Amino acid sequence: MATDAQAQSASPRLSPKRTLTVGPAPGCAIPPSGPPAVRRDNAEARRLALAGQEAALIGDQSAARDAFVRAATLNPGDERIAYDLARAHEELSDSTRAISEFCRYLTLSPGGREAADVRDRLLRLVPALAQRRAADVQVAFRLGLALFDDARYGAATRAFDDVVRGAAESPEGYFNRGLSRAAAGQRAVALQDFEQYRVNAPTVDDRVEVGRAIEVLRRPVYSPGKAFVSSLLPGVGQFYTGHTARGFLTLLGVGGGLAAAVVQKSTTETIAYTDPNGVAAPYTRTTQERAYFIPGVGAAAGFLVIGMIDAVVSANRSQRGADIVARPTRAATIMPLLPRSRNERGGVMVAVRF
Repeated sequence: MATDAQAQSASPRLSPKRTLTVGPAPGCAIPPSGPPAVRRDNAEARRLALAGQEAALIGDQSAARDAFVRAATLNPGDERIAYDLARAHEELSDSTRAISEFCRYLTLSPGGREAADVRDRLLRLVPALAQRRAADVQVAFRLGLALFDDARYGAATRAFDDVVRGAAESPEGYFNRGLSRAAAGQRAVALQDFEQYRVNAPTVDDRVEVGRAIEVLRRPVYSPGKAFVSSLLPGVGQFYTGHTARGFLTLLGVGGGLAAAVVQKSTTETIAYTDPNGVAAPYTRTTQERAYFIPGVGAAAGFLVIGMIDAVVSANRSQRGADIVARPTRAATIMPLLPRSRNERGGVMVAVRF
């Protein structure tokens, strides 16, 4: 059986995620998981792309769009085709498809030659509400981190609620909300958040680490105070902490000690007696006493105290092994906003680090 120190050291200590995975630009969804589209050297795609460009030059945007759609199907990894197709949709006032193709361009080539132009066009095409929502999510994420670092876990949970509502596809919102809930002792709902995060965890290491945390959160946790009060009734504290056999042993020990304490022992003796007339008149006297009163009470008290200590120690052990949160120090600081790009799960994603 592992020692308490070993069990405690085996418990993971998790810190909040400070990188929020978002789409490549406001209004763009997070790219799906899986390998990225690969650029193909396809002669037919090149011919269609050239035909689309020629049609766009003479103002036939419908023909240009149709050619670019077919070219994109043949070569989905070519960011230039994605850009030309987006422009064709834009010219035809199809904002929804234009946004989708501009976002696909940024997914394929976030630092490409037309990236700056694409972002400018997205600012004009993406509805202001969607852009504001994306900005609000980042503010809520940063606020949640600040509150978590200040050990204000209830307020941090509410901030990460806003992140989850505004960016349900970003797994870090669930992770940080689960961690805040775990820190506040809300283990059941924290489990739900970690389960949701594990489904979309970006790496295998993340899934393993969160899986260990989930195992810890599923373990029962007991209150030392409740264990102490319950132990005033023999064995109940041990029943509460899950040690049924020990509880019955304590109950039997206390019961046996009290039974021995109240058992009466009878003693009969013959008393010699002579009456005033000088006639011998012996008689018998029976006395009763509790010969085992002190040992019995002592044994009962001993079993009761031992059971109480065992219950409280078990409750304290469950508390020590239940904390999965790496508590921040008071000197913890929030890192500045640093936009950056990264490749995760085979797709290009943009992350905002706080």
